[in-house]
Amino acid sequence: MSDRTSKPQFAAVSRLGPTQQVQSQLLAAITDGRYEPGSLLPSERELCEMFGVSRVSVREALAGLAATGLIDIQQGKGVFVRPRVEDEFAGPFGLYIEMHRDQLTELLRVRGALDGLAASEAAQHATEDARAAMMLSRDLFEAEARGTANPQALTELDVAFHQSIADAGQGSLLPRLLRDLNSLLVESRHILFARAGQPERSVADHAGILSAVLAGDERTARRRASDHVQKMWSWVSSFRTAKNHLGVGAPTDVSS
Repeated sequence: MSDRTSKPQFAAVSRLGPTQQVQSQLLAAITDGRYEPGSLLPSERELCEMFGVSRVSVREALAGLAATGLIDIQQGKGVFVRPRVEDEFAGPFGLYIEMHRDQLTELLRVRGALDGLAASEAAQHATEDARAAMMLSRDLFEAEARGTANPQALTELDVAFHQSIADAGQGSLLPRLLRDLNSLLVESRHILFARAGQPERSVADHAGILSAVLAGDERTARRRASDHVQKMWSWVSSFRTAKNHLGVGAPTDVSS
């Protein structure tokens, strides 16, 4: 059980939607193991101070997480992280996807189109510095995937890899659009990279995309980048949790 005296550092909420932001940060802290199953979360008062938001926002965020089965709110005792089931996708992390399925599928459709365009632009315009940056991002992701494979670290490195491709083009609007879009897909990436074998599948896809980009093959780069996101879109679209007795409709080659 985690020591209450050693608390994760949360970022104060400064934009609109404080409830969703508090919920997202708590979800990330639980997913990456900063709060282990069975551990006690900080009190409402402490969370208000950590996030810089009202008690109403904290209570609504906790209620949302409790509805997914991720935490257990015990009156008079506190809020506890629930034990994880053997298959994470039959439990609370899978329920997050079910709760946000429509938004995620729409975001992923847009991301697939933009990532395809970014890869095509990179294949055409990448400078030597940009090519070096893309290769470094690929190598860092692969090293983490073959090492500790921490879902949060993989998420950050995955975003960095795709962003390096977007940055390799000539324009400035596309990189900004993808940066904002990827900020909305953090939780789904955390869940995805917790799947057995997923980091290795993403390594293979990254290698295929980058090889086409470095070869200057615009058409193949666009197709591979779009297909890469399409796999995740298909997984989210067909996902079902065991709670609904439908099994887990997750293809084996999902990527991020």
